[in-house]
Order: sequence, then structure tokens, then C-alpha cells
Amino acid sequence: MPYVWWHSGYDFLCHAFRVEQVGGGRGFFEAACEHSVPVERVEREQRGHLCVSCLIRVGDALPDDGGGWRG
Repeated sequence: MPYVWWHSGYDFLCHAFRVEQVGGGRGFFEAACEHSVPVERVEREQRGHLCVSCLIRVGDALPDDGGGWRG
């Protein structure tokens, strides 16, 4: 599942948001870590520290391609 990394004006971290949330008239975005941010508080750019919980959840969802780096 593709993600975009955007800055949250609530906790000042960069969170992973599912791409399918980008379009449409949403009132808020929900990050991979379940952090919710109203549309007006999301900066659509990757800056600041990355959310560790988002990193873990996005990384855990990556398919194992048999390359051996995950285990």
C-alpha cells in the first residue's frame, strides 16, 4: 500500500498517510499509526522528524522479497 509522508501540525512529526486518502473532500487524514489530523493542520510536505510508529507499521507491511534483510 503506497503512502505519502506529510507533516502534522498537531505533534510536529512527519506521518505516513495512505495515498487513497489524498483525493476527495475529507475532513481529516488518518496516519498509519492512527494519528488523526484535520485537513487544515496537515502540511503536504515531508519535513521534520519521522513518526517511529508509522515507520514500524509501514516497514512491517513491506512484502518479504526473499532478499534476506528481514530475517
